[in-house]
Amino acid sequence: MLQQQPNPKGHDVFISFRGSDVRHTFASRLRAALRREGVTSFADDDARHLPRGEDLKEAISRAIERSRLSVVVLSRNYASSEWCLDELVTVMRCCSSSRGGHVAIPIFYHLSPEEVSGCYKEDLDRHKRRFTYERVDGWIRALAWIAGIAGWVVPAAV
Repeated sequence: MLQQQPNPKGHDVFISFRGSDVRHTFASRLRAALRREGVTSFADDDARHLPRGEDLKEAISRAIERSRLSVVVLSRNYASSEWCLDELVTVMRCCSSSRGGHVAIPIFYHLSPEEVSGCYKEDLDRHKRRFTYERVDGWIRALAWIAGIAGWVVPAAV
């Protein structure tokens, strides 16, 4: 278990999520559960406590790189956020790095792995009008990659 071997480099877990979808519900409960088990986590709202003048994107990338694993909470609006998609690309890079050791765990929140590409099509089409082909293509590859990893599905309430 993670709490048995402290991570001297950083946090045990980086949590990537779309704040407007899950910050005050699923993500806050997940962080509380991890804390109770002695597992340290980092999420984008922790970046608010960084020293003034520090670049947020760099700090978040560093937090991902220094974490043992990343939990990616894929919700309906995840791909509407370029920040979330950039985090996901960094997670993918860390997992495929020759140094190895970084693990990604997807949580499909109110959607199934099969829905990922269709669910995010509209958001990605919108991004294609604003960002370079290379950047959007990286996001598409990262979404396909994470959708192919065995994770947990949190179904919508019936």
